[in-house]
Amino acid sequence: MPFTSMGGHASAKAYLDDQFTYSREVDGGTSGLRVLASSCPRNRTYYAAVQVMTNGAGGEVFAIICKVLWNPGSKTREQFGYKDSAPLRR
Repeated sequence: MPFTSMGGHASAKAYLDDQFTYSREVDGGTSGLRVLASSCPRNRTYYAAVQVMTNGAGGEVFAIICKVLWNPGSKTREQFGYKDSAPLRR
């Protein structure tokens, strides 16, 4: 995606933190995720510890890992992209 699609976020980490932190109304309550901690060393791989939030209360904590593609010199203006991993369940 072009930089303009990143919503003003200056880095891959800031953009992905924002994407994975949200709250939605569901069946009269709220449900969402909150990023507890994250890192994106050398803009290559994004790692985050994320907590499930239900009606403002914290629940299960899990990891999100995304492969990041950062190409500021792209001639097609597609300068940023990411691929998240499939969730692992026990």
